[in-house]
Amino acid sequence: MGQIQIIVEGMTASGKSTVVNLLAERLGFKIMPEEFRDSLDLLSRFHHDNRWAFPMQLNFLVKRFAQYLCASEENDYIMDRSIFGDKVYAMLYYRQGYFKDSQLGCYLTLYDSLLRYVKNPRLLVLVRCPFDEIMRRIHSRGRQDEIDAGVAYWKSLYDAYMPFLDFVKSEMPGDLNYIELDLSDPAFIHTPSMIDAFINDVKKYFPERQ
Repeated sequence: MGQIQIIVEGMTASGKSTVVNLLAERLGFKIMPEEFRDSLDLLSRFHHDNRWAFPMQLNFLVKRFAQYLCASEENDYIMDRSIFGDKVYAMLYYRQGYFKDSQLGCYLTLYDSLLRYVKNPRLLVLVRCPFDEIMRRIHSRGRQDEIDAGVAYWKSLYDAYMPFLDFVKSEMPGDLNYIELDLSDPAFIHTPSMIDAFINDVKKYFPERQ
């Protein structure tokens, strides 16, 4: 199995897709996008009834791993989110009572089995953004199921993502190359000096793409 070049992580509306597209454009990577819709519309079902949390997260986990396998066939891909992010969601839903003990056990058994086939990415980019700005973006982009989820849900997810780096380091063997990117400033994508500084930081891990 090959190696994912870059994984971009962060909670919903933090700016992940913006960073993914920027890196692909500037450094010539291919994108493996985040797949959050499916034929059963489990995400929308979950936002209206939390009993769909378990099948939704199983679906995300399997889909994310399949994407990882496809992307690892050639050393040229960025992934928008990863199975690590999926576990953050799963553990949050368990703590909130959306998963039964038996369901969490099933999820973790599958997760641990798949993790054995996952290598560290060459670089993890973790996107950070203040909670108030995330909520502004959620309302600005107008996806009704996200808005209907409510502020309390997004705050609990925000808190769950805070220790993400320590979590990934505990999951993966060896050293982890990472960059934390603060996207609290909405002007980032329109400020060439900010973009250039970030791109130069990333290039340090990819000398072949100078």
